[in-house]
Amino acid sequence: MAVKKRGKVYYLRIRPFDGKLMNVRTMAQSKVEATKIERAVLTGFGSGDYRGLDPASREVCVRIFKNQGWEMPPDLCDEHVAKDELTLWRAIGLCLKYPEVKNSPNRQRHEYSFARLVEKWSKDLPVKKIWIPEIREYQIDRLNEGAAPSTINKEKAALSKLFQVLIELRYVDLNPARLVKNLSEMESARQAYISFADFQRILDCLPAWFPPIAQTAYYTGMRRGEVVGLTHDKVNLRKGMIYLGPEDVKERNWKRVPIHEDLVPVLDEVMKVRALGTDRIFLHNGEAVNHRDELRWCWDRKVIKLDLNPFPHFHDLRHTWKTNARRSGMDPEIREAIMGHWYRGKTINERYGRIGDQELIDAIDGMSFEHGDTEIFVNSRKEKSQGGRPSGCDQIVTQKRSRAN
Repeated sequence: MAVKKRGKVYYLRIRPFDGKLMNVRTMAQSKVEATKIERAVLTGFGSGDYRGLDPASREVCVRIFKNQGWEMPPDLCDEHVAKDELTLWRAIGLCLKYPEVKNSPNRQRHEYSFARLVEKWSKDLPVKKIWIPEIREYQIDRLNEGAAPSTINKEKAALSKLFQVLIELRYVDLNPARLVKNLSEMESARQAYISFADFQRILDCLPAWFPPIAQTAYYTGMRRGEVVGLTHDKVNLRKGMIYLGPEDVKERNWKRVPIHEDLVPVLDEVMKVRALGTDRIFLHNGEAVNHRDELRWCWDRKVIKLDLNPFPHFHDLRHTWKTNARRSGMDPEIREAIMGHWYRGKTINERYGRIGDQELIDAIDGMSFEHGDTEIFVNSRKEKSQGGRPSGCDQIVTQKRSRAN
């Protein structure tokens, strides 16, 4: 009996009932977890009592019995079969009410993904009918519709989260989404740099409530969700710093973002206005901005009218900040710390070096924002599929314009 690792997957080499040797895949994330599953499974097979198994060990036992065609012991039969069959719509409701999802900053992202799943599969689809072939077919259909691989991967991630919740609630035993590979996002990779002059043109075409949001993204390199999610307690203009918690950022780590001197008056102005029922600093008609629908819809509708080809995305402001930081000579570690990539690929020893607030502020003060013409490199096939946006070639260089334009 042993635990073996192949790639990122841990397998158990066991002989149930002293029969043939089997290699059984687990969902364990570490060898310690896999070893615990092995002990629990062997104990269950040895005693014939499966009632005390945890969900992960129970899932392995159920899979062994199903694969071998053995009669399922009563202890492993689903005790949570509802009178009405579990549908996709009901499963989504259970998932969104689950504490881990209900309080997650990714909740809205999951809601949009669930809407796509329901649109494709219908509300009444039984969850038990969602398996590997259906998920792969979904990926192909979404690609044919023109969806980006990254978007489809997010939708699969939401489906995986749904099955994870159902497993923890003991409605299902397996998570088929984890057995389907993500689509490669390399083909749809996008590289962009927006010149300072073109950024000013973008600001001029946006409605009055929008420019402060775009300027915050442009001068900080923060993601769209991080920007519109800013509250008054996270912004300290006196110290010149924005403080984000693990719940606010994609990396789930604390992040400090220094405020450039050109951004200070912008934030100072918007923070003078408060609204009832929200502590957000970016408002529209007295309510917090919806970073997905309201903001994206407005950006697409207004910016597409400019003669920038290919069409610049809001996320290109983050790419632009990184390029400006590098071309300004900013220390790479400080640059990555500000962007939130500090922990990526680093060992514990490499993370021991503390970057002080003053280092961050000095770095942002030494940064400039005029470093060349607009350059946007995209996959032309992808651009053509997005709402008829003009493309025609893989790389476009927009000539630098004067600020007067």
